[in-house]
Amino acid sequence: MSETIIGIDLGTTNSLAALVNEDGPEIIGPPEDPCMIPSLLSRNGSRWLVGEEAREHLIASPANSVYSVKRLMGRGFEELEEEIRELPYQVEEAQRKLVKIRIGEESFTPQELSSVILSRIKQKAETHLEKPFEKAVITVPAYFDDAQRQATRDAGKIAGLDVVRIINEPTAAAIAYGLDEKKQGYVAVYDLGGGTFDISILELKGKLFKVVATHGDTRLGGDDIDRVLVNLFQKSLLEQYPDLDLEDPSCRQVLRKTAEEVKIALSSSIETEYTLELPDKGISHKRILTAEELNLLLEPLLKRTFESCSKALSDAGLKKSDIEEVVLVGGSTLVPAVRKGVEAFFGRAPHVAIDPYKVVAIGAAIQGHLLAGGRRDFLLLDVVPLALGIETLGGTFSKVITANTSLPAEESEVFTTHVDQQTSIEINIYQGERELVQDCRSLGQFKLRGIPPMKAGFPLVEVSFKVDSNGLLTVSAFEKRSGTEAQIEVIPSHGLTQMEIDAIMEASFEHAVDDFNRRQLIEFQQSAERVFKGIELNWKVAEEVLSENQRLSIRKQMDVVKQTMTTDDAQILKAELDNLGDLTRPLADSAMGRAVLEELQQQNP
Repeated sequence: MSETIIGIDLGTTNSLAALVNEDGPEIIGPPEDPCMIPSLLSRNGSRWLVGEEAREHLIASPANSVYSVKRLMGRGFEELEEEIRELPYQVEEAQRKLVKIRIGEESFTPQELSSVILSRIKQKAETHLEKPFEKAVITVPAYFDDAQRQATRDAGKIAGLDVVRIINEPTAAAIAYGLDEKKQGYVAVYDLGGGTFDISILELKGKLFKVVATHGDTRLGGDDIDRVLVNLFQKSLLEQYPDLDLEDPSCRQVLRKTAEEVKIALSSSIETEYTLELPDKGISHKRILTAEELNLLLEPLLKRTFESCSKALSDAGLKKSDIEEVVLVGGSTLVPAVRKGVEAFFGRAPHVAIDPYKVVAIGAAIQGHLLAGGRRDFLLLDVVPLALGIETLGGTFSKVITANTSLPAEESEVFTTHVDQQTSIEINIYQGERELVQDCRSLGQFKLRGIPPMKAGFPLVEVSFKVDSNGLLTVSAFEKRSGTEAQIEVIPSHGLTQMEIDAIMEASFEHAVDDFNRRQLIEFQQSAERVFKGIELNWKVAEEVLSENQRLSIRKQMDVVKQTMTTDDAQILKAELDNLGDLTRPLADSAMGRAVLEELQQQNP
């Protein structure tokens, strides 16, 4: 198999990549440096800091730092009012219902910001694999609509990736667990990630692997657990300091960061002590929080997830007792209250054999392996999460493809005119489950022109909806009497046009050399820090085996490297690092020899 197609989980909290090799599917990279990064960004001058590099800037420079960008993908400004109030960075309305994130004097779409994360994942994977690649399978929440899927594909394209398939996260998780190997039965995949929740019910029949129902909430996840804790912290602080202003961005980031730390601590402990450090306000606020208190706070959020579970079971025509396996996916399922709640709801212990952080990327990698020609005998059928249709007379929503239809899907309906001599018809495309278009999501519109003048009710306009295996939509219209036709690959009202995508990509090509040099500089700087640490750890060995002149040369060269690290020239830094490597080779050999000797002595006392 010559082609490499990796799997990428583009997450709200973390993003990571996996690949199927001779030993099976695994996260790319060694355990100490996997191809996994926090989905965090910070702007430092004209360059991006990504992942752990950006984390320290969240508090120091909150207005220039971005997190949870996945929650903004493919959504309009009006939809995001509630989220925007909670964010420390500036979100603004742009043309055609787009949203942009303002950082300093610049503005970026969510697709551009997600592409920066994808680019870093791609770069890291290429470094580990020691070869370039362009193709990837990217996962999305099952309840992502067409606009959000298009936005994800656009982000991949801007990052230089050919997104060969978009698959639902719960489906990817089921693939990773190898549930297709079961002969038959129903499986529930409960996916509570950083920003979204999905429940998917899968039916397994031999090698047929079909999603029969899905439900969820794109505004419910680990971020909301953090928000519950932030509200608790604010209440506690205001009880002690009634006049305290907690709205400045730096303060909000401190509260959010502490909330994340407390949530993680209470995943493995019955209580934890936290400290809210607000040095600008002269405050150091300590308190103990118990897991029991957190459980009570989470009850309303968990109730919402189980309401979705009940709806998905109802749509599938199943009872809880019909479910044979329950699979947990997403980092938020590590919270004990979540696991206990799921077990209580379904009446069975959930399946947790694979790290919930990694399971989606692994499933995407298996799907990529299959698309690249790898052998794996199963047929995957995903579903349309929400009904697709058009606006008809009186603002009603006429569904053409219903929710939970298996992908790929194609359906047609015949409509007519309501006005005499009408020569064109405007077709407004919507997605949703309500009866009126005002309660559904607008995806786009196009006009069927050139219809010969006829009396109302005489034209026969066949509107066809076609959804491909990625869940992306094409709509066409054909007037049967005259043969007039029109077609559109739907670019959502608040999506990027091809021209905008091309402009963004052109800009990335223009800055490709600078971006590559900056990345190399960062990597060499990180290598230098590791080398310094190794030297200090083994300095006692150096004092025993190296001459004074050798040790002095090493110290001098370390100073040279430190000075070079402050410059912008990656190649000079690499050259000085190589010089330091030559000087420390005798030390490395001696340290390695001693470690081997100690190991042998322990084995043969």
